[in-house]
Order: sequence, then C-alpha cells, then structure tokens
Amino acid sequence: MRNFNVLIFFLWTSVCMAQKTFPSFLVGTWKIENKESFEKWDLLNETTLKGFSYTEKNGEILVSEYLEISKSGKKTKYFATVKGQNMGKTIAFVLTKSDSVVVFENSGHDFPQKIMYRKISDNELWVTAVSYTHLDGYKRQ
Repeated sequence: MRNFNVLIFFLWTSVCMAQKTFPSFLVGTWKIENKESFEKWDLLNETTLKGFSYTEKNGEILVSEYLEISKSGKKTKYFATVKGQNMGKTIAFVLTKSDSVVVFENSGHDFPQKIMYRKISDNELWVTAVSYTHLDGYKRQ
C-alpha cells in the first residue's frame, strides 16, 4: 500500500507540474482594450490549445493569425501562422519560462522573437511581443 501511495504522489506531482507549465489560463476570448481586436483560445485536450487572432468589423470576423500551443514530452511550443506573412509558413516558438509570465522564444525569427503572456486577473491579460533587434540600447551620459 505504501508503494501505491508513493506512486500516486509522484503521478499527482507530475500532473500538477504539467498544469503549472501549460498556459491553460488562456482559454476564452480576449479583447484588446479600445479596439475590435480579439484573441480566442480553446482547450482541445490537456496538452493542446488552439486559437486565432481576429478583428471584427461591421459584424464580420477577419482572421489574421492561427495559433496553437502544444506540449509534447517536456517541450511546450507556440505555433503561429500569420496570414500574408512568412510565405504562409507556421513559425514555432519554444516555452522558455513559465511562472508569473509565460514566455515563448524563437531568436531566429525577425519579429517577434519573444511572445509573453502575463495573467493579471481572471479577466485581464497582458501580452507582449518583442524582437531583440527592435530594442533600443541606452548609455549613461
């Protein structure tokens, strides 16, 4: 019985760790403040989120990008396919940080190279996309 309890503990710990590193908090529809721009995410299963970015104009939905976050083994990746960019190819970003901010990176991509999601509350999300080449450096004068 003791071995069974130890096994259950390790399985439960693994499940909790997987949930901690997988950004399931994204599920739902998120609207950019003061714009008719949205990001919608659905949880397909415990390891896959599917989403898309869109704008709404005169009741019409115009999709600008298709998104996926999937976990395979120990790696979690973010995939983005942007209409009219990258010759239609999907760009992959690897999860590099998952604590108060979920960070996906692809240093070989032009823009963005880093996509960050920070959950502020159940109803508020902060999303940042940056490129290392677009950052300004400052020197002390």
